[in-house]
Amino acid sequence: MTSNIEKLGETLQGRMHTVKKSSSSALIELGTISSALALEPDQSPGPIPEGDYSICRTVSDKVMKKKKVVTGSVYMEDIRYQKLKAGDRVLIVWCGSEPVVIDLIAGEGEEDDE
Repeated sequence: MTSNIEKLGETLQGRMHTVKKSSSSALIELGTISSALALEPDQSPGPIPEGDYSICRTVSDKVMKKKKVVTGSVYMEDIRYQKLKAGDRVLIVWCGSEPVVIDLIAGEGEEDDE
């Protein structure tokens, strides 16, 4: 009789073999936002016009909380995420054929928020 651990191992081994045969992988790379807000990946073909790539909430200029929040000793009010702008270095994850900007890359000379 096969144990649950052995069944799990067989399932994982089969899944890894299937993924390996498909030659698909997640591609993560750096890129730059152009003056027209197009995405210019460092390695993949580009530029990709604004609107043809997705962005995560943290670089979307959306408000995280629209009310005051007090948790322990932390007080937050209307936290607004930073919007993408020309010249920004970004981290891109490819989800199939769709590029997704997931975050900004911190650069030298940026001012710290106080």
